[in-house]
Amino acid sequence: MARLGRFIRARTISDAWARGLNLIWRQGAEITDERGTRIREILSLQVVVDDPYWEMIPAQYSWNEERLEEYAMQLLSGENPGFEYTYGERLRAWHLPGMPELDQIEQVISRLKASAITRRATAVTWIVPVDTRKDEVPCMIVDDFKLRDGRLHLSIFFRSHDFAGAYPANLYGLARLLQYVSLEVGAKPGSISTTSASAHIYEHDWDFVEKMLLVRNSEDI
Repeated sequence: MARLGRFIRARTISDAWARGLNLIWRQGAEITDERGTRIREILSLQVVVDDPYWEMIPAQYSWNEERLEEYAMQLLSGENPGFEYTYGERLRAWHLPGMPELDQIEQVISRLKASAITRRATAVTWIVPVDTRKDEVPCMIVDDFKLRDGRLHLSIFFRSHDFAGAYPANLYGLARLLQYVSLEVGAKPGSISTTSASAHIYEHDWDFVEKMLLVRNSEDI
C-alpha cells in the first residue's frame, strides 16, 4: 500500500538525509517502477533544513567536497557539456525550440530586488514540448524563492527523488544556488525545503542504507 504524506524538520543536510532514509526504509512501500527496478517509496515527503550550511556533507556519503563543488557549479551554470540536460541549463538557459534562451535565476533576482515580498520569484526546469516526448527528464521541477525578514528561503518540488544517491548532492548544490541569489539581493540565506512527490531508495542501495541505519541507531543507544 502506498505511503503518503510525511514531514521532517532538521537542522542540517546530514541530519535530514539520515532521518529521511530512516523514514523511507522503515515506512516506505515496496514497488517495482516502470523500468522494472524495485524501490522503497514514500509519496509527498516534505523535508525542511533550517541551516543548510552546517554539516553539509554526510560522513557516509560517497561524494567528496570537490565533486560536490563541481556539481554545484554545474547547477549555477547554463552550459551543458553534453548531457541530455542539466539543471543549470534549464535554470540559466531555459528555452523552447527555436526561441531565445532565458536566464530564470536572473529573473528571480530581478523580481526579488523589485519587491522583497514577491511571490513570483520562481524558476522551472520542465519544458512541456520537450519533456513530454522523452524518457530522460528532470527530477527537480520547481525552485521557488521567498524573502522574508531579511532571510531568503528556497522551496523545491521534485517529481522523483533518489534519496540515498542524490539527496545530499541536490541539497549541496541548491545551498550554493541559494547562497548566490542571496548575495545578489542582499539577504541572508535561509532554509531549504524539498517536497518529493516520490522519495525513494533504489534496491541497489538497500544494503548500504540498512547498514548505515544500524550503525546510526546503535550510536544513539
